[in-house]
Parts: sequence; C-alpha cells; structure tokens
Amino acid sequence: MSECLADFFNRLPHEAKVTFIQKIFLPSVCAADWRSFTSEVAAVHMKTQYEIPNGRLDIVILFDSQPTLVIENKVGAPIGKRSNNIDQLRTYGNWLKQAADLSGRKCTVLCLLTHVTKPPETFTEDNCDLYGSIPKLVRWSEIADELQVITKDGRLPLDVRTIAREFHLFLLEQNMTTEFARFEDFAAATVYVKSGSRISYTFETIFDHLSELGEPFSNGAIKDDAIVDFDSEGNVIHGWKYLSAAPLKSAYFTYGISLQPRRSFSIDSLPDEDSVFLGVGVETKKEMQLLEARSKDLGGDWHCLSFPEYSVMVTFRPLHSALAQPELFASTMIAWINQLRPNVTKFVRSLQKVYA
Repeated sequence: MSECLADFFNRLPHEAKVTFIQKIFLPSVCAADWRSFTSEVAAVHMKTQYEIPNGRLDIVILFDSQPTLVIENKVGAPIGKRSNNIDQLRTYGNWLKQAADLSGRKCTVLCLLTHVTKPPETFTEDNCDLYGSIPKLVRWSEIADELQVITKDGRLPLDVRTIAREFHLFLLEQNMTTEFARFEDFAAATVYVKSGSRISYTFETIFDHLSELGEPFSNGAIKDDAIVDFDSEGNVIHGWKYLSAAPLKSAYFTYGISLQPRRSFSIDSLPDEDSVFLGVGVETKKEMQLLEARSKDLGGDWHCLSFPEYSVMVTFRPLHSALAQPELFASTMIAWINQLRPNVTKFVRSLQKVYA
C-alpha cells in the first residue's frame, strides 16, 4: 500500500502534489506558512523504505531532496518500539527534526497513516516537543475520499485518474474506505455469534489443559486470565494464562491464531501466512528488559516481539496444518504445548533466577 501511494503521488503534477499534501497530511498549525514555504520548492517526491541510522521509514516526502514529512503506515498493527523503550513514532519524529535542523527547514511533520491502529494518547499536534515534529493522524479512509475526488478532476492526466480509480477500488475491496461497520459486517457478525460459542469452547479446552500442567502454570483461573479474546486490530484470536513464577510479577503464557503476522505486526522476520502460535510474555519494564536480554535462549524458532506495554517470545506454525482436521484443533494445540513445555519451563525458571 505504501508503494501504491508513492507511485500514485509521484505521478501527480507539482501543484497537485502540494495540494494533496495540504489536504491530507498538513497539520492545521502549519497552514498559515504553507504557501510561502512551498512557493520556494522546485521538486516534491515520495519515497518508501527510507533507510535511517536507527530504522527504516515506511514513507518520506522530500522537498528538494530534503526529508520534510515522515509517514508511518499502519493498517491494524500496534505501534512498535525500539530497544530504548521509545516507540517508533518518537524515534522517527526526532530523527526528522535533526535532519531538518541540518538543512535549515523549520516545519516538519510526523504522520501516522492508519486504518484501525489507535495512535498513542500523546500523539496530538500540540505535542511536537515530545515527537520532535508536528504529529498528524490520517486515516486510510481520508486517502480513499481524496482518490475519489481526483478521479473526477479532468485537469489531471488520464493515467493519474486511472490509477486513482484503481487504488480506490483496491481500498474498497480491502474494506478500508471507512472505519465503521457496513451491512456485510453486521451480516458476518450474525454468523459469528453462532460459531463463536464453538470457538470459545475450543479455546477453553486448551486453557483447561494449561490449568492442569503444574508449575509454572497456575491451577484454575485467576482474574486477569483470558480463555479467548478477539483482537480485530491485531488480527489475532488468542488466550492467555498468567504463570506462578515468583519473583516474576507479570509472566504469562499465550496461545492462539495470528492472521498474516508479518503484515499485522510490521516485523519482517515473522511468517507471511496465517499461523497458530504459542508464547511467553511479560508486562513490567524490568521483566521486559530481562526477557529481551534472554530472547535467544529458546532457539531460532522463537521471535521476540516488543511493544510499549509488553514483550513476548512467540513461536509459529502454519494455520492450515493445525486446521487439517478442524475438530482436532484443540488436541493439536495441546500436543504442541506438551512438546514445548520442558523448554518453556526451563526458560521461565532462568528468568526467575536472573530476576531474583
């Protein structure tokens, strides 16, 4: 989607590029100075996968080859964080500010382009000191609306209008022209209500098995456990059970289904295909640092995923193999849990020992 947006944008005539940015990506606090600023710009270009010393930016808009707007593209994946526990938006915004200072530019914008990913509470236009650049939230539905306008603008070249039409159709097919439920969503929900109870029973069977395994798995259920949870933003159906692993305070075991993990979490090392997963996670800052430091202990099939509120070690298997016989899904997951239990127990005990 980033590549599609960049290809479309770079075909626009210069004035149309300036107008597109003004309508979609420009914070209100910049509006007064926008025309005078852009009147001095000869070339505007959008680049994707832009390498910087501490990351790779989804999209950058360059004014006369100078980075001026950074766009982080999210569909439903959470905002990632860097090793210093600062989320990627702050990292990118502050890099942009440093780059602008070197080139003498005064106005820089950090845009979160999203479908259903929620921005951090601090991601507001008046928080430019925290983010280095002026934050701007944009929904893909706003892009879709503007594409529709462009398809009808006879002043623009035919190829631009054609691509705009095709891009809008793609967003429509991906259900990204609005964040609100459509008729088909309500229709699907009525079907889900009937099947949801069977999914819940399947996951409850897995949870009950965890409750009977013994240390470090706790017996029964406690308040913060979840047998099954449907996370539409992360494209995950999962459950979790907190461990009895003192002095660790927040360790838990998780299991479930992740749809297209690489796309959902924006992490290149994860599988592309729909997968089942098992994982060990923690939620306090000290335990997150410890888990990340020991992330290689479980082996190459495990991935360390770090987010602002938790870190988790996860291993994946293809969903299609787990659903070869759908009625045996719970049994398949339980057999996998039993297979990994010795290594998981050893890993948790090593965390306990180091923490103590």
